[in-house]
Amino acid sequence: MMTAFFILVELATVFYAAYLLLKKQELAIIYIPTLLFAQTVITPVLPAILGYLMFSGIIAFFIYKNPLFFTNNFFSVLLIALTIFLIPKASDLVAIRPYLFSVFWLFLLIPLIISIYRKYYGRIIFQELAIASFVILCLFIVNVILSSIAGYAPHAMYGITSGILYGNLYATDFNILAIACFIVLLNAMGKRNVIFLAVFVIAISFILLSMRRSVMGLSALGVAFTMGIFLTPQNFKSTLGFTFFLVFVGFIIIINTSFMDLFAERYDLRDLDDRELGEEKRFLEYDLIFTDMFVYQDYSPWTGYELFNSGGNYGKGVLGTRTLHADITSILHSFGIVGLILYLGMFGTAFKQAHTQATSRADYMIFLFCALVFVVYTITGRYTNIGNFVLLVLLLMLPTTKKKRLGINRFKHLQNNKGVITENVSGANLVYNE
Repeated sequence: MMTAFFILVELATVFYAAYLLLKKQELAIIYIPTLLFAQTVITPVLPAILGYLMFSGIIAFFIYKNPLFFTNNFFSVLLIALTIFLIPKASDLVAIRPYLFSVFWLFLLIPLIISIYRKYYGRIIFQELAIASFVILCLFIVNVILSSIAGYAPHAMYGITSGILYGNLYATDFNILAIACFIVLLNAMGKRNVIFLAVFVIAISFILLSMRRSVMGLSALGVAFTMGIFLTPQNFKSTLGFTFFLVFVGFIIIINTSFMDLFAERYDLRDLDDRELGEEKRFLEYDLIFTDMFVYQDYSPWTGYELFNSGGNYGKGVLGTRTLHADITSILHSFGIVGLILYLGMFGTAFKQAHTQATSRADYMIFLFCALVFVVYTITGRYTNIGNFVLLVLLLMLPTTKKKRLGINRFKHLQNNKGVITENVSGANLVYNE
């Protein structure tokens, strides 16, 4: 059953990518995270080179349409140059090939996103972003249902081998779901879309049983931020009613299923009560990398040790073959201090561009949510799993979309008796649904 599902998804991904490129043109960039997530879900049958060619070809099309994209983020271009410069140091190019393609795509997509966003109105962008996130959650739900029926859990994450299972999804593969949930809930609240709401409720129920603390926390935080966006005096009653409906549906799920029993069982498996924050190995990594670079001088602090080859090559092998988990330590080990500065500069530029263009409370709330997600995922690590970072930037950059110009009559209509422009906004147009 799972084999048939994987083949179906893999073939559908190829045809879907072709459809997006032909039908959506440059807006296909919004669906890159969806295509990446689909590849994460499956056990591929087709040669990996086809996937590399597909994504590289799509990005090449975006570059062709936006030849000056690099002017939006010079840090991105410098990171690409640094990566190319460091490739000769790699001892096994075949082993690091997936990571090389991933970071090259990420570094190219970040400046491309803003180039494309400037051509379209926010309403159009958000609609496509909501659909892309909806597809991600639907694929996640179907994968969980089929994996649970088939008892398919090859990774046995946290010792979970029965009940609700997640198939090939493991660890940071879940990261993209918190962002997708936030976007889908925004759309559900803005358009009062029951189908989107139902998918959100089911997806977040499965996420809470995954025991991925960062994803669980950010998903819950996304709900809080959504309520903060929509709870305005103008639409207080309707939003509150919709919220009560959401809580009621969640309550029905809990009392009519074995959700609480499964949650308690998995909480015990994760053994969170006996794990102190300081015992997390990812926090020990910082001390080990600092000692390697500045005490033992095992490798250059400026350009690092070697691209994507940290397992057993830091801290004198004290953690065995365990690879570095936190993004900052991983980037330092691969790219050195120069790479870390460029990486933070690249994302810092993106956040600055979004903040500069933000004009509404919704813009600022979304900006803050994206900032918190970036910090959490940078701490928990695996920046080479780029789907969540691409979706994060797609959400973050909403304020940079094309703005509507108000006609003189509309301008006068929005002025109050003090000459200040105001508008009685509803929950819909708070998030680009007008």
